[in-house]
Amino acid sequence: MWAHLCCEQAFLAYSAGNYGVGAVLVNADNELVCDARNQVFVRDIDEGAEPTTGYQSQRHAEMQLLDRLEMEFAHLNRRELTLYVSLEPCLMCTGRILLSGIGRVRYLVADREGGFASRLHSAFHSPLPPAWRNLASAVAVEEAQTQDYWRDFARRCIEKSAAQMRGKVVQAWKGTEKGGD
Repeated sequence: MWAHLCCEQAFLAYSAGNYGVGAVLVNADNELVCDARNQVFVRDIDEGAEPTTGYQSQRHAEMQLLDRLEMEFAHLNRRELTLYVSLEPCLMCTGRILLSGIGRVRYLVADREGGFASRLHSAFHSPLPPAWRNLASAVAVEEAQTQDYWRDFARRCIEKSAAQMRGKVVQAWKGTEKGGD
């Protein structure tokens, strides 16, 4: 069920011109707390704002979800929460997840090129500074147990968007021309 909702969010992100990544947060009673999707290039209309273009590097699905958790659900015991995400979290998101206190992370698709969450408890784990090792020891990270259909769907969402998104990121790094005179 959670894989399906992750994929739904990933598809919405992809359809809006973003990386096809979605995330959901679930409580100890296996109930949905909140969901989010990648919005690094376009702010979705359903946020109540006019759609905008540009590049906002922090607007990964996990970061959007953690913003909601911290603003709307601060009363929840974070150790009892599980974050499901369609693509393995990157270094930035993994750091934020560790700092958030969430107890479990389940990803549908491993990210061999940019993923970091799966590396927390590997041989790579030992070079982490002590404070980060301590934080990492408190979170369980693993590939989600789900049907191959949802894993393949999540993989297709990211594969269809990845090349185009990388080009958009490079263009954003170069800056954009101002319209006008």
